[in-house]
Amino acid sequence: MIEVSETVEDVPPAGEGVRSARVKVRCRTIEEDDLASVVRLLQVGFPDRSEAYWRTGLDRHRTQPLPDDVPRYGYVLERDGAIVGVLLALYRMVTDEAGTHLRCNLSSWYVLPEFRALGTLLDGFAMRDRRVTYTNVSPAPQTWQMHKARGFKPVCSGQMLVMPLLAGLGRGRRVRVATPETLRLLPEPEARLVADHLAYGCIGLVCSDGEKAWAVLFQRRAIKLRPGETRWPRLPCLQLVYRSTALDLSAFLGAIGRHLMLHHGMPWFVLDAVGKLPGFAGYFFEGRAPKYARGPNPPATGDLTYTEVVLFGA
Repeated sequence: MIEVSETVEDVPPAGEGVRSARVKVRCRTIEEDDLASVVRLLQVGFPDRSEAYWRTGLDRHRTQPLPDDVPRYGYVLERDGAIVGVLLALYRMVTDEAGTHLRCNLSSWYVLPEFRALGTLLDGFAMRDRRVTYTNVSPAPQTWQMHKARGFKPVCSGQMLVMPLLAGLGRGRRVRVATPETLRLLPEPEARLVADHLAYGCIGLVCSDGEKAWAVLFQRRAIKLRPGETRWPRLPCLQLVYRSTALDLSAFLGAIGRHLMLHHGMPWFVLDAVGKLPGFAGYFFEGRAPKYARGPNPPATGDLTYTEVVLFGA
């Protein structure tokens, strides 16, 4: 792994007087030896997430095949040997119709308050490579306008809660659990992608019409019916995190809904969208969980494969 770093000299910690001793803050890549300190800092910044949450996701990402010139985990701010800021950068190689290219899920930015003014170093350092498509799939509401100002474009503008059982079953539509047998119906790269996500705990289904087969993946989660309202309970549901590019999802809604109800007791799921989808029974929540991308090869709406959503879990 090639280490890259950048040092800011003569910057006093915020809140200290002008006569205080100057310090050096360095921005560099996260190395394996940093992970324990990184996890401790992330627990400070995100107190509702456990140590196991972070370690599980980082362990899963560790197996991702990557070229030598990109970071494995992301970047840290370091002051006198102590890590004071972190930004996870979850890279992966993507092969699609556009060829093979790099995509990077930027995630979990946190800087200790006294060094917050230097936090922009992490962002600028992490997004220097114009070959890479950068995504943020969990931006905090206060950063939405900032992302747009930095050239990020919306991948979705909200989420739709879908009631698939209200759709017809459709003649010849079949939905089966993703198993070694049914995965053989898919192209090998897609079968490998589905198998990876089954190992992450996702629900995988193979849809077929007797001639062709396609895949869908769901992540178990719970959503707030009214974001920001702590009095409202969370709704258990599934989130669609992947579907084959050529799949006509509306044609399989009824069969998918029946399978999810019979095998998982789940009558609904959510998916990212740019508006209410025609032919889908349900409700579109404008402004819920928007996602952004910047770069030459943005992901398809709803493609959350190998992102923090599945690596770390809900």
